[in-house]
Amino acid sequence: MGSVMVPGAASAMQQCPPEFGEKSSAFWALGWAVFALFVIAGTVLPWLVFRATGSARPPWRWTLRIASIPAMLAMWLLGSGIFLGRFVLVC
Repeated sequence: MGSVMVPGAASAMQQCPPEFGEKSSAFWALGWAVFALFVIAGTVLPWLVFRATGSARPPWRWTLRIASIPAMLAMWLLGSGIFLGRFVLVC
């Protein structure tokens, strides 16, 4: 039933052809570096917003501070998506 709804799902589960070989250590290092960059940037973002909005008026301050949390999660998801899409799930 699942492959009827998403026709490309079955082909996504096939193994890579042998001619693609193993991915190099530099490729994996770059992938993990990209992932770490987005995780660190997402973690630092709320901290920077909290510091930058210290002198703002309370309603504006708390609006920005609360908005920084979904922005942090979005950075983490974007980093995970790039890591999976460009480094893990490629042949």
